Amino acid sequence: MLNGNTIELGVCYYPEHWDTSFWKEDMLRMKSYGIGVIRVAEFAWNLFEPEEGRFDDSFWDRFLNVAKDCGMQVIFCTPTATPPAWLTEKYPEVLNCDIYGHPVYHGMRKHHNMTSPVYLDFVKKIVEHIAAHYSAHPAIIGWQIDNEVNCETNSYHAPSDHEAFRKYLKEKYGTLENLNRAMGTTFWNQTYTDWEQVHLSRYTLANSNNPHMMLEEKRFISEAAINYIGIQADIIRKYRRPEQFITTNGLFGVLDNHKLVKEKLDFMTYDSYPNFAFAMEGSKLSPRSLRDRETSFNLAKTRSVSNRFGIMEQQSGPGGWNTRLLQPAPKPGQLRLWTFQSIAHGADFVSYFRWRTCTFGTEMYWHGLLNYDNFPNRRTEELLRVSEDIQKIQRIAGTKHTAKFAILCDYDNEWDGMEDKWHGPLNRESTDGWFKALQRAHIPFEFVNINDEGTSQPLGNFTAAVYPHPTIMTPARAEILRAYAENGGTLFFGCRSGYKDIDGQCPMMPMPGLLAPLTGCTVEDFTFIGPADEKEYMTLGEKKIPAPTFNDILRPDFESCEVLATYDGNYYNGKPALTKNTVGKGTVYACGSVFAEETAAALLELLPKVELCPVTGWLELPEEIELTVRTNEKNGRSYAFLLNYTAQPQTVTVQKPTKELLTRGTLDGTYTMEPYGVLVLDKPQ
Repeated sequence: MLNGNTIELGVCYYPEHWDTSFWKEDMLRMKSYGIGVIRVAEFAWNLFEPEEGRFDDSFWDRFLNVAKDCGMQVIFCTPTATPPAWLTEKYPEVLNCDIYGHPVYHGMRKHHNMTSPVYLDFVKKIVEHIAAHYSAHPAIIGWQIDNEVNCETNSYHAPSDHEAFRKYLKEKYGTLENLNRAMGTTFWNQTYTDWEQVHLSRYTLANSNNPHMMLEEKRFISEAAINYIGIQADIIRKYRRPEQFITTNGLFGVLDNHKLVKEKLDFMTYDSYPNFAFAMEGSKLSPRSLRDRETSFNLAKTRSVSNRFGIMEQQSGPGGWNTRLLQPAPKPGQLRLWTFQSIAHGADFVSYFRWRTCTFGTEMYWHGLLNYDNFPNRRTEELLRVSEDIQKIQRIAGTKHTAKFAILCDYDNEWDGMEDKWHGPLNRESTDGWFKALQRAHIPFEFVNINDEGTSQPLGNFTAAVYPHPTIMTPARAEILRAYAENGGTLFFGCRSGYKDIDGQCPMMPMPGLLAPLTGCTVEDFTFIGPADEKEYMTLGEKKIPAPTFNDILRPDFESCEVLATYDGNYYNGKPALTKNTVGKGTVYACGSVFAEETAAALLELLPKVELCPVTGWLELPEEIELTVRTNEKNGRSYAFLLNYTAQPQTVTVQKPTKELLTRGTLDGTYTMEPYGVLVLDKPQ
């Protein structure tokens, strides 16, 4: 699986929920639907260790032998996401606590912390036993560590967390003097004179903690999570067969997933639930919402973390707990559409959640492929079509998603922006604006992570890139960006760029700080657009485009810096809003506002679309159709995926005769795609 040779289907299975008489029948039925892989055991600690120190392998030995006899491949999980009641009652120090110091009690999942020496000792023992006993079983092809780390919370306040935080800070800063300087503790008399005075965030008036310490807290939580996963990965590596992989699933906050994969895993898997776009609260149904198509944003994030990735949980039915997350059933065709959405973005493995809907528990409304009655239904009928389709596109296995546009991002700004309302919300608004503009322009893109060591992909691979609001900037990152521009790249920056250092403090230098030599301009003045203000615009040529939320009034300082647009609507009418600076062979644009979708779309017109849109002169597509392209790096062949997310037919125009892999026919001229339809085109040479 995920070896670059095949595209495969899987499903999440919970044998502990069903009588043993179901097992063989279930797996043979799965095989008949084209499913060859199952994931098991992520919440089954008690079945391995029913009481402290007593291990029992009878259940899983029996199940794995049935799987082997059925020819089913198994992804085996460590069960550490749900420590058992016997553990949490006897050792309450393993429980997480909220910001008030109150324990998070047993009864849900993820109720543990990741720093308790007691809990980590139990984790080591259970993983050691499981890896030593099961790794040789021929049915097991890989390992999933834990389940959705930081999913239910990414905030940790147990006593062991405070103690581990102090140790982390001691190792990083060495002395209290260094810590006090970096954390700016002279403000409001927060200076530390003893390490025991140092804590993670606790309840304060106005729920407002030291912003620099909050940034450091998130760095610590990420390190704690990486250590927690790494402890398990290191144990498994001692026992696993060479062909077995190690992964984890999900993509949640306050975790440096790039570092996690690089140091601890073979690749990442994502849990894809596009139906959240249709959840009952209706918050995502604005007129310009892309709805389930917005899951492509998350798939691109996953791809940036791990170019080789799979889907461990792909939505297959109506979703919801008995307490929240209510969602309607997928419409006919959406299960197939969402499967191809994942494949289009680079996944060669798609595993559905789940086989049969559980008849009890919190997730008894999170429906799988089968309902409670266990009868075939329209979803399983659709699965058969998917399985047949997958066999027709096996040549695409191992190909890579290709793009010439990048959205730059980094964890320091992401984490700082979770607390800092002066830039965090701006980045989310702008990234959404660029994503939607690129989607509707049919310009594939990649997220590229940047830190002082470099970028997750070579920037030279991209014609253009946007770094919406890199508030925190370092000399090393500024140098990476300078080299990209000097070698011919095009860069866009938005407002609120470059005014903080790595600790989140604001150096005494003109904004955008270290980026000023790139932009060729500085910030003369700045303001939020207040609720009493009129909407703000910028005039770009003959266009009047939005300049929303926050405005930097720019001042060109270099002769090479050209004013392209001026503000229109406030006291700074006529002042520079958008500038263009030549840097070596490249170009750097500074935009003084947040990037609304309309703003990003207008800026894309400044670029050569023929270089950014891979189907120019080949396909004409309506906005409603998503385009992705996967390319075989060995022979150069490219395959275009066209996805219709609407309930209406959509017409595409094929300007060159093209082979379509799913129908095995040739398209030329206009073609009408069915509602929720999919096309996979072999790009003409």
